[in-house]
Amino acid sequence: MNRLERWSLHLAAFVTALTGLIYGWARYYGQRLGEFGLEPHPWQGFVQHAHLLTGPVLLFLLGMAVKGHAMPAFSARGAKDQAAGLALTLILTPMVLSGYALQVCADLRWRTAIAWVHGPSALLFLLAYGAHLWMARRRALRTQPREVMIEIHSHP
Repeated sequence: MNRLERWSLHLAAFVTALTGLIYGWARYYGQRLGEFGLEPHPWQGFVQHAHLLTGPVLLFLLGMAVKGHAMPAFSARGAKDQAAGLALTLILTPMVLSGYALQVCADLRWRTAIAWVHGPSALLFLLAYGAHLWMARRRALRTQPREVMIEIHSHP
């Protein structure tokens, strides 16, 4: 993956996670008592729409990451790294499928059940994605040379 693809993926993951977390808070904890009973939080509609718009962008960029990052890594590295990539894929699958199902399901009982799949799988994916970035950063720091040589050039 080139730098633009990588940072686009990180940005899309961050915005999608942020809008999802705010939406979850607004939906389940941000209700307010109005004139006729409980009313949704004023931000709920906006963050829900933002989440629904950024989710497919994240999914597209994840597809690019599979082609440009995961598949070459699977062929070049050992079984340990393949297992980590497979675990991320297994976490990603219920998150994506339940996200799409939430958009088309009308029955309240099914929506509640699907939401209980989407929320925890999204949190697991967020944790796994963060752990993946942290491990990659640690690996990059270990492979850097221990001493940094600074060259001082004198200009006449």
